[in-house]
Amino acid sequence: MKTKVISYGALSKEQLLDQFRRCSIQWNAFAEQLLFSTDCTVSHLNHSLLVTEITVEALGLKQGGTLEQIWQQARLAGLAECPLEAAFHCRFYYDDQPEEILLDEVKNQHPPGALVIYSKPISKDETVPKGLYLRKIKGELWIRGYRCSSDYVWSARDTFLFQVNASSLA
Repeated sequence: MKTKVISYGALSKEQLLDQFRRCSIQWNAFAEQLLFSTDCTVSHLNHSLLVTEITVEALGLKQGGTLEQIWQQARLAGLAECPLEAAFHCRFYYDDQPEEILLDEVKNQHPPGALVIYSKPISKDETVPKGLYLRKIKGELWIRGYRCSSDYVWSARDTFLFQVNASSLA
């Protein structure tokens, strides 16, 4: 599993968007909606956490799974959700993300090559974004919010980013 240490905090929501602009990072309306929701709190202190990339299949879901099934398997593997604030900062640490070339536009499914950052969904309402993913599109780095229903089945090859639980390192 690939792991990285992610530092986050000490930026207001507006400063975070300014940093995205300075780094030429794009975002969609769902990402902005999540950032400015009252459920996304920002810390005035610096924090760090260890994150790891893992496919849905590697979590034991060979036929794919729903977000709830993925979360259950991740917990069994000693992984934890990323704080929503930290999820935004992940974009700065994955600037070498490979770009998947799509021959046809992908609709109503997770785009190949995207890295989903698992954070606790802020609402069960299907019209509210569930989380964020990182993607490189035509050479540009993106952080994008996404929506999905509770019964949406993610592919076994989809890759998620989880926090490595400190207790699982002992």
